[in-house]
Amino acid sequence: EFSVRHLLVKWLGVSLAVASGLAVGPEGPMIFIGASLGYLCSRLPQSPTIWKLLGQPPATVGDDVFTRDYTSIGAACGIAAAFRAPIAGTLFIVEEAASHFKKEQMSNIFFGGLAALEVILVSGGAGAVLEYKVQTGEGCSSTPWWSFLFYVIVGLICGCAGAFFNWLNIKVMTWRASHCNAKMPKRRAFELVVLCLLSSSAWLFAASAFGVNAASTSQLLQKSDGCLKDNWKNQVITGSVIERDGEDYVQKFLPAPCLYGVQKDPVLCGDAFKLSANNTYAKTCVDAVQTPSISARADHEEYCCAFKSIDELTAGIFQVPSNASCPLDLGEGAPSLKKHDEGASYNTMGVLTLVPFKTACQNLFARGIPNLISLPAMCVFLVLFFIAAAITAGSAVPSGLLMPQMVIGALIGRIGAMLVINIQESMKFSQSEGNSMWAAAFQPFFSANGGPLALDALLTPETAGYLDPGIGALIGAAAFLGGSGRVTLFTTVMMVEITGDPVMIFPVGFATIFAVLMGNAINHGLYHALIDVQSQPYLPDTWQADQLPPNILVKHMMPTNDPIVVPLQGGKAGIHAAIDGNPYSGFPLVNESGAVIGLCDRKDLEELLEQDGEVTPEELKFVSDLYPVTVRKEFPLQSAYQLFKSMDMKNLVVVDDHHRPVAVMTRFAFLAWRVAERLGDKFHSLMSEETDRIQRTRSMRRQ
Repeated sequence: EFSVRHLLVKWLGVSLAVASGLAVGPEGPMIFIGASLGYLCSRLPQSPTIWKLLGQPPATVGDDVFTRDYTSIGAACGIAAAFRAPIAGTLFIVEEAASHFKKEQMSNIFFGGLAALEVILVSGGAGAVLEYKVQTGEGCSSTPWWSFLFYVIVGLICGCAGAFFNWLNIKVMTWRASHCNAKMPKRRAFELVVLCLLSSSAWLFAASAFGVNAASTSQLLQKSDGCLKDNWKNQVITGSVIERDGEDYVQKFLPAPCLYGVQKDPVLCGDAFKLSANNTYAKTCVDAVQTPSISARADHEEYCCAFKSIDELTAGIFQVPSNASCPLDLGEGAPSLKKHDEGASYNTMGVLTLVPFKTACQNLFARGIPNLISLPAMCVFLVLFFIAAAITAGSAVPSGLLMPQMVIGALIGRIGAMLVINIQESMKFSQSEGNSMWAAAFQPFFSANGGPLALDALLTPETAGYLDPGIGALIGAAAFLGGSGRVTLFTTVMMVEITGDPVMIFPVGFATIFAVLMGNAINHGLYHALIDVQSQPYLPDTWQADQLPPNILVKHMMPTNDPIVVPLQGGKAGIHAAIDGNPYSGFPLVNESGAVIGLCDRKDLEELLEQDGEVTPEELKFVSDLYPVTVRKEFPLQSAYQLFKSMDMKNLVVVDDHHRPVAVMTRFAFLAWRVAERLGDKFHSLMSEETDRIQRTRSMRRQ
C-alpha cells in the first residue's frame, strides 16, 4: 500500500536494516519510497477540490493512468537517487517494473530521474549514495585479447549461481509464507532477531579466523597494472614530470625510494659513495645498485639504494631491491583487528565483513591492487554471504537485493580473475602491455636497461598482461544480477553508470547476456518467481500460447455469480446496495432497462456518498466511464486478454444481446493456472484439439 505511513516505516526500517549488518541493501525500499511519493502526487488531480476547479471529472483525467505514470516516475527516481543512475532508472521501469508502458512516458521518467539526482547533488548527499566509482584512465580498462572467454565463462557460472540463488530464496519464501507470515508478528520479529545474531556473529568470527596482513606494496601490488586510485598512488610516488613521447607530451612519475629500494639523488647518493670506502652499510647500499650499465654512466654516483638520511644509513636503516617495500595506508575501508595499528596492517576478511557492504563492494571493484583480498577469504565469504542474502531477502525488514547480488557476483568475478592470474603464473604466460609509468631518469634501474630491478618488478609493463581482478569483479557483479533477475539493459547500463567506466559496456553486457541465457534455461527470474509465491495476479504482456489453447471462450472463465450493478436512478441507496459487503472495485452503471451505460469505480462512488444531499444521475455519469469496453460470452478469451492488457483495464464487462451485464471479469479470470483449474478435464481436451488442428494444418502445407 502506498501511503505516508508505509513510506515512513520503509524509510526508518531500511536505515536500521542496513546498519544492522544484515545481508541487505537499501535500494529496494528507496524504489518503494520513490513510488510512494509518485503515487501520492498522482492523487492530486483526483482530489474533488482539484478536479472541480479544473472542470474535469476523474474519468476523463484518468485515475489509473495518473497512478501508473506517477508511480513509475517515482520508482525511477528511487533508482536514480540510490545509484546516481538516471538512465538505469529509466531502463528499470521499461524492462522490469512497468507492466504497461508508453513510449511518451520515457522522457518524463528520465527527467524525474535527473531531478532526483540533482537534489542529491545540491543537498550535499553525494557521498551517501551507492556509488562505486573506479579508477579510469590509460590502461585502467584494458583487457588481454583472450578476455572474451573469461566473460563467457563468468557469465555462465553467474547464470547458474543466480538460478540457484533464486531456487534457494523461493524455497525460503515458500516456507515463510506458511510458518512465518504477516499473520504471525511474533514469529516474524523472532526471525529478525535470529537473522541479526547469526549475521553479525558470522561476520565477526570469519574476520577472527583470518590473520592480519601487512599493508605493504610488496604484498599488495604484485601483478598490479598500476591502475591505482589516487589516494594509494600518491603514497608510492614522490612527484611527476612531463616528458615527450613521440609527438605527444605525457606525464611520468617518480617512484618513492622504498617502492624498489633504489633512488636517484645527487646529494644522498653522493654522500653514500663517499662513505662506501669506510662504512660497510654504505658499501652494501652502493653495490646493490651499481650494475655494469649504471657504473658506466657519467652520473653513476647519483644512483644508490633507498634511505632517508646519512644517519639512518650509517645505522643500517636502508632498503635494497631484494627487501624493498613501502607501507600503504588503505584507509577506513581496510580495518584491522589490532588496536592503534595506524594502517600498518589490515584483516583480509575484514575488508568484506567489518565494513558496510557498500564499502565491501568498492573493495572488490578496486583496481591495481590484486592481492587486497586473499582467495581463501573470498571463497569463505562467498558461501556465507550467499546463504545469508538468500534467507534474509523477503523477511520482515525493508531491504533490497541489488547490492547483495552485486557483492556475490563481484566475489565470483574476482575469484575467477585471481585463479586466471595463478594459472598464467604457473604457465609463465604473460605479455608486456603499455608503456612504463616512470620517468626517463629512473629507467636505468630496470633490468631491460641493465639495472638491478627484476623483470617482474612492481608496476611495470611486464606485470600488465593480466586481467585486473577489479575488472573481473565488475563483470561478475553484472552477470549475477542478470543471472538472478534476468534484466539485461538495466544491469549493463547501471554498472557502467555507477562505476563511471563506459569502456566496460561490452564486457559487462556480453557476460550479462550469457548469464541471462543460462539462467532462463534453468528457471524463472527471481522477480517473476516471487510474483507466483505471493499469489499476485500478474499477467504477461502476451497470451501464453504454450500454456493456454486459443479456442477458449469468455464464457468458460467469466464469474458464475450475477454482477453487482449501480442503477442510474438509484441514488445513494443504490450505491450502498452495490458497494456494501464486497471488495469489488468496478460496478456497471445501468439504465432503467438494465442495459450497461457506464462503469463506476469504487473510490469515486465512495466520494459521492460523502457529499451532502442525494446523488443525482448527472453526478453518477460525471464520475463514470461512459464508454466501457464490453464483450459477449462467445468472444475468444485470447482476444479479451489482449484487450485487457493493451488497454490496461481493471474490469471487463460481459453483456448479453440486450447489452445487459452478465459478468464482470478481473485479471484473475485470465491467469493461466486459474484457467487450467477452472476448465479441468475440458482444458486438456481443448489443448488436444488445438494440437490436432496444428498438425492437420502442417500436413496440408506439406501436401
